[in-house]
Amino acid sequence: MKRLTPKELEDYEARLRAMLSALTGDIDRLEQEALGERGVPQEVSAEGGTDSYSQEFSLELLERDESTVREVLSALDRIKSGSFGACEACGNMILKERLKLVPHARNCIECQRKEEEGLID
Repeated sequence: MKRLTPKELEDYEARLRAMLSALTGDIDRLEQEALGERGVPQEVSAEGGTDSYSQEFSLELLERDESTVREVLSALDRIKSGSFGACEACGNMILKERLKLVPHARNCIECQRKEEEGLID
């Protein structure tokens, strides 16, 4: 598979920047939901408890979104360095179909499977 064209790289960069913008907006909203406006956990309601499930759920989404933000920022760095689209594990080019679905992917499908199975660090 051949390298990505400058136009393709430009398109991926635009998609990644749009994702980053959406994610950071979500993070701000989730922080407010999880911690309340003052940055402290929400108070117990008159019905006998906080909406702790909602709060825990918001915190889990927040953690996931922060991880995705780190991946998107890393992908933007790879575009700048010229390594975007190459699998970090094997060096082969990541399929364009995969990059369209997961533009911040750092591994090809095969290496990603191996990593998830614990076969790659």
